[in-house]
Amino acid sequence: MDANVDTNVKDEVAELINWETTLLDRRDWDAWVDLFSEDAVYWVPSWADEEQTVSEPETQLNLMYFRNRGGIEDRVFRIESRDSYASLPLDRTVHIVSNILVSGIDKGEIIATANCLVHSFGKHGSQTRASLYDFKFRKIDAQLKITQKKITLIDDMLEGPVDIYHL
Repeated sequence: MDANVDTNVKDEVAELINWETTLLDRRDWDAWVDLFSEDAVYWVPSWADEEQTVSEPETQLNLMYFRNRGGIEDRVFRIESRDSYASLPLDRTVHIVSNILVSGIDKGEIIATANCLVHSFGKHGSQTRASLYDFKFRKIDAQLKITQKKITLIDDMLEGPVDIYHL
């Protein structure tokens, strides 16, 4: 953790991370999408082996990868229009976020990590998934926006579909 990062910045990052997962649980899709910058990357890498995830989202297999906000918006459109068979009916979810740490600022972007447990209930029963979050944030028009969200699922033996609200 970088002691040089202002406490107000750390608090703002923690609040944004908690707000982001709350919006997913409440299915407030428009407000959730608005948290991301236009160039935001949303990435859920697959595991290459027991110790490493893939490192090149453009050329390797991922569980999910959106290279900008347009991809995120498309996913939300499919959920809202019920054009996603895997999302019918939508599971109920609760995200529990902890260990939020701001590690520094690099090239104008705030770097942060967090841990998350997501409990979901739906037609596939109850499931709990653990993941590591790696975030980057940038101030845009005086608002903190997510410029990158990388989600590393701990358990890569997935049962049932996984969508943005499960992570």
